[in-house]
Amino acid sequence: MRALALLTCAGLAACGPALPEPEEREHPMSDPRAAVEGRIIEEFPEPADPWPETVQGEWRLAGIDGEPFEADYGVAISIGQDRIEFDNCQQIAWNYTHEADKITTRRTPAITIDIAPKPLPCAAPLPPQTAAMVTAIDTASEVRRTPENGIRISGGSHSVTLFSQ
Repeated sequence: MRALALLTCAGLAACGPALPEPEEREHPMSDPRAAVEGRIIEEFPEPADPWPETVQGEWRLAGIDGEPFEADYGVAISIGQDRIEFDNCQQIAWNYTHEADKITTRRTPAITIDIAPKPLPCAAPLPPQTAAMVTAIDTASEVRRTPENGIRISGGSHSVTLFSQ
């Protein structure tokens, strides 16, 4: 009985109209005129501007020196108009300037409010990956947008990759 039902369905399907063949299309990368005619731009848009207009925002540390940041804690980095900060008792922060692909950082006291007495930095060492992040930001000279729409700050053979929060 089951076989008869299957044969009936197969017979009815064979009697129906044939499906149209998919449209054959030449891939634009195989045609040297494709770029001139604009077909590559239409089908493969350029990535975001490699030089971010701004680095301001709330970021999370995603990578250090080309390796993913994998720890049992996260590092949130706040980049304001002229200041880079992250939560730390060592009172590490930076002032920075940014233009196109260039960034310049310099350490500044993390505590800027006028309180007396000012708290002293703690003596606890930074975890190794966080210390590597600090070194990378200390030596930063270039900033670029990543294909994933994050930013990579690099210089002095060190780098940090940040993704927005």
